[in-house]
Amino acid sequence: MYNPVPTPYQSLRFGTFSVAFLNPSVDLLAPHSTPNYAGSSLRGQLLGGEIPTIDFAYPGSTLKSFDLQSLYYACTVNTQTGRAVPLACTIQLSGKKAGTGATVGPKLINFNPPSVAGTGVSTTKASMAFASFSDLTGLSQLTLQIVLSSIPAAQQQTAVLDIDDVTHTNHA
Repeated sequence: MYNPVPTPYQSLRFGTFSVAFLNPSVDLLAPHSTPNYAGSSLRGQLLGGEIPTIDFAYPGSTLKSFDLQSLYYACTVNTQTGRAVPLACTIQLSGKKAGTGATVGPKLINFNPPSVAGTGVSTTKASMAFASFSDLTGLSQLTLQIVLSSIPAAQQQTAVLDIDDVTHTNHA
């Protein structure tokens, strides 16, 4: 079951991200803060025309900028049975500086779950990876995209970018 991440959530807007609820009997992804995490599917991005973004562009926001300190992340592929299966991938983070609009990044982070040899697809439970950042500061916007995954191109639209426990500092 998926519902959009409420806006605001911790004073930020998590555009295209939905709340995902872990089903421990079938899901192979172990989110950091069970049972909920957030995910954004490539299929949803293609249909909605929007890439996964974290920002404060919503009515009533009083923020001037935010700093990203850390997050837990993973990539999964949704199967026909609704099972979230961990998937090796590279995620690109890019930002815009508040005030100037200057580009920050891109930064690349990799998710490498235990997988079947040569496939990048996991058959065992995998935990989310952790990344911390010291240079993603003073942001007005942060985009996150899967730029490389281990599934065939024809199935790319089933890939999901998953995040959890996003740690940030807001500046009003």
